[in-house]
Amino acid sequence: MIKLIASDVDGTLLDDEGQLSIKTREVILEAEKQGIQFILCSGRSYFEISILLEEFGFDVSAICLNGADLRDISGEDLKTHFIENRYVDLIHNIALERNYLLEFHCQNQTYLTCSKTQLYQVFKNYENKNNEFAEQQLIDKFNMFWRYSDDTYNCSIDKIKEKKVVKLEFIYLPDEDYDDFYEYLTHYDLNVTSGFSFNNIELNNKKATKGDMLRDYCELKKIDKQDVVVIGDSYNDISMFELFENSVAVENATPELKLLAKYRTVSNNEQGVADVIQKIIKYNHDEEISLLTS
Repeated sequence: MIKLIASDVDGTLLDDEGQLSIKTREVILEAEKQGIQFILCSGRSYFEISILLEEFGFDVSAICLNGADLRDISGEDLKTHFIENRYVDLIHNIALERNYLLEFHCQNQTYLTCSKTQLYQVFKNYENKNNEFAEQQLIDKFNMFWRYSDDTYNCSIDKIKEKKVVKLEFIYLPDEDYDDFYEYLTHYDLNVTSGFSFNNIELNNKKATKGDMLRDYCELKKIDKQDVVVIGDSYNDISMFELFENSVAVENATPELKLLAKYRTVSNNEQGVADVIQKIIKYNHDEEISLLTS
């Protein structure tokens, strides 16, 4: 019997516009009524996740910042892997040398050393690479994705370190630099991955992965690994797929994740998570049928 569903957020639970469908929300609530727990496993901070949960209208536990921060259903911090300040300084200096944008994710807030205007200009250039969008359309999209308060910009690195950094994230990296830069960062003693969005590269404490934190959560809740289904789309979901047998890749997933997946479903824009949950509910009522389609 499946007791826990662990889903990635961006590119998996949400569609390409960052929206949760009515159908998916209803199916999640139905699963919870059936006694199936649901946990979000995201690269986002809990600050961002809490905004989504308020919009969704339900409360669930969350693994945030690629497995570096575990929160229970009330938002209480259960476990956190911080990044040592020496690595924060090192990566910050690399960002300055290359003139790359770097986000500093702490437990309850995200900080940037650049201004909001600088972030918007880089965002605008990235979004207009292949399409020319109207200015108001870009502003609306920017405000939807980057919901940070004004005091998160133009922060000093010393102030940021006082808050204790959980994840470092390069955003909107140049296409021509991306692969070489990713390889370069793997030489440091940090966990390096990507959420497969806006040319980002994410760095965490070496101990922090979604898979390891989900395993810890299951041990805490006394849930067997075979009673868990994980759903994802990108590189930062690989650790979950390696540790949990019942893994599902959405159709828009990276080729690497599809190779690891035991099952597949339709894309995030076709409500793949809802499709998986509906099948799990049927399976729990009649374990003689197949769990999912390979």
